[in-house]
Order: sequence, then C-alpha cells, then structure tokens
Amino acid sequence: MNKAAFPVIALVIGAFIQIILKVTITAGEQPAIPLLTLLLMTEFGVIVTVIGVISGGNLLMKQQGFNLKLALPVAGCAVLAVLLGIEGVDLWSYVNSIN
Repeated sequence: MNKAAFPVIALVIGAFIQIILKVTITAGEQPAIPLLTLLLMTEFGVIVTVIGVISGGNLLMKQQGFNLKLALPVAGCAVLAVLLGIEGVDLWSYVNSIN
C-alpha cells in the first residue's frame, strides 16, 4: 500500500464513523446502537484519524514543496480526530448521567 494513501483511507473511515454516530444519536432518545459499541467506534475513529495525521504529517515534512493532495486529507483527519474525541467525551458524560 502506498503510504500517501493512508490519510485518505483514515479520512474516509473517520467520516463514516462520524456519520454513523450522528445518525444513531438523536437528542432526547436512546441511541439505536448500544452505548459500548458507540464508545468503541469513537475510540477507533480517533485512533485511526490520529495515525492518519501522524503518517501524513511525516510525509509532508519529508517532501520538498507543498502537496495539496496530501495536506487536505491530513487536515481533514485532524478535524475528525477532534470531533470524534468530543463525541466520545459527550458519550461518557451521557453514560455517567444515566445512573
């Protein structure tokens, strides 16, 4: 596999997980997927997107010049890592409030 392809793959996986989370979690209702599964999905998404940022960042540092084809997926992975992390923290606060 080409090392430059991993940030794109990580971006697609992270976006897919974020879409699944947004669809299944609605305000005021029980989630359609069990909470433990949602928590595992967010953790997996954060890990994959952070690895995408690190590997893509290393590739960007090694290259001479600016490569927009690689910089956009890396930036997208960084944004998704933060969003999935916030979603995971929100899920933990929801679990703690259930009692």
